Amino acid sequence: MAAAQVSAAPVSTPLVEELLASLSRRKASGQVAAAGQAGWAAARWMADAGVTRAVLADDPLVQEIGLPDALRRAGIEVLTWPTGQAKREALGLEGPPDVCGVTVPALAVAERGTVVLEASAGHGRGIDVTSRHHVALLPADRIVQTLAQALARTFDGSRPVPSAVSLVSGPSRSSDIEKISTLGAHGALTEHVVVIT
Repeated sequence: MAAAQVSAAPVSTPLVEELLASLSRRKASGQVAAAGQAGWAAARWMADAGVTRAVLADDPLVQEIGLPDALRRAGIEVLTWPTGQAKREALGLEGPPDVCGVTVPALAVAERGTVVLEASAGHGRGIDVTSRHHVALLPADRIVQTLAQALARTFDGSRPVPSAVSLVSGPSRSSDIEKISTLGAHGALTEHVVVIT
């Protein structure tokens, strides 16, 4: 992979640090990256995880940080949502298994390590759920302290309510069967949040 572009060093704040600690407690991972390095950082994490295909939310931020080019340089196939492929194939349920869904959360909750995903035409509900891996590209100014603050912002009445809202707190896990914890039961096996400063 080509060297990262030179840019300002990432800046961390108490909310960012709390979010990263909460992600770790939830068995997820996270890192802070300056805007000029965020695409490269996300692509590097995906390459290290063995990702072969990335399904990107159709959000301007994805292009702004140069993620598609960074992924291609890493040898990762790039699809933008909606992909034009059958959903099962695009999301890795058929075809290559190591697919990563890339989302741009509306918000994140520092105390819980939770990202708030809002469904839209360019941000399908299935991006983070049916892919093996999930990377969230999170601008640092979207982090709030509490879940109550996140829900108040999401449903404040000043804009249309999204067709679906997902609260994602780490890799998917369930203990429905005989109280045995199983990863990936209802979503991605891994979650990585790139906090963009």
